[in-house]
Amino acid sequence: MLELLVNVENMRDDDPAVQVGMALASRHNAFVTGLNIIEVIPSTMAIPDVVAVLESEEEDARARDVWWLEKCRSHGVDGAWEVIRGVYVPVLARRSCMADLAVCRLPNGGGALPSGMDYITRALFSSASPMLLVPAGCTSSFRAMRILVAWNSTQEAMRALRAALPFLREAQTVSLADGSTNELPGVAPPPLPVDAWLKRQGVRLHAALKFPASARVGEALLEQATAMQADMLVMGAWGHSRINELILGGTTRYVLQHAKLPVLVAH
Repeated sequence: MLELLVNVENMRDDDPAVQVGMALASRHNAFVTGLNIIEVIPSTMAIPDVVAVLESEEEDARARDVWWLEKCRSHGVDGAWEVIRGVYVPVLARRSCMADLAVCRLPNGGGALPSGMDYITRALFSSASPMLLVPAGCTSSFRAMRILVAWNSTQEAMRALRAALPFLREAQTVSLADGSTNELPGVAPPPLPVDAWLKRQGVRLHAALKFPASARVGEALLEQATAMQADMLVMGAWGHSRINELILGGTTRYVLQHAKLPVLVAH
């Protein structure tokens, strides 16, 4: 059974991550766990009354299990409600590892932290499960009928592709932007045979696009997604390291900052 984990931040019916998570669970008969994290900031624990405030927040959050289980019932799926108190990033990264996919908000601006330093991105780069990052505006009517895959033959891209299989199999259109190269034959590993693998997995590839030959790969990918009216972008969160991505920019950082469609990403 497909296991989805929805990171529930504000416990509202109109939360895009909640709406998309429930829609996917219903369509794919998945078990869907709602997770609410009561954030602990260790440096504040010596402040009077902080523990009491956290305990009160946790009690209130646990009482929302009725809300979550009713949403599961109305969508015809099985699910569970979990509340965990702790340091946000390691809690999300560790708990998500039990799920096939974590559904979270897309951290593309508007928060207090700089791009790339938000909790969601940091959890992604902390060995979390693949994530479906959902932008504002997505609703329960979401269906991934047109999917663009950004492929560069890396382990990260392959992990994202595996996580996307349930959605790729039912999509009407799957396009692959292939940027893999074979510059050092006999030395560097050859490109992975992705076309044959997709065929074996029951995914029909409708178009193989040339990976954008541009220094602004992220911008070009989003332009391609817009041109094909894609409902989802699938990509690996690649780069030499997370720190390099944050300092130098890069494809991952640009896409997460500017995407207007859900992005399924793995590291």
